[in-house]
Amino acid sequence: MSETNRPTTAGDALRAKVAEVNARSRRGRGQAEVTSLVSPPCETCRQIKGSRYRAVEAGDRQEAARMAVAMGIHQRETH
Repeated sequence: MSETNRPTTAGDALRAKVAEVNARSRRGRGQAEVTSLVSPPCETCRQIKGSRYRAVEAGDRQEAARMAVAMGIHQRETH
């Protein structure tokens, strides 16, 4: 049994193998591990997120949806 007290499955073994192969591939190409690739959000990301959070809290679903679209566009264009 695994640490979560559930029996291990073939899916668990497959996920572990895929993670191992991906990590090996990144190392082989000289890329850093995924955990070191995370960086803090840029100022525009913070502004869009803040606007979306405020819209959700206010119940403004249309503005929240607009901010979600704006974030998608920003991510594609900038990052």
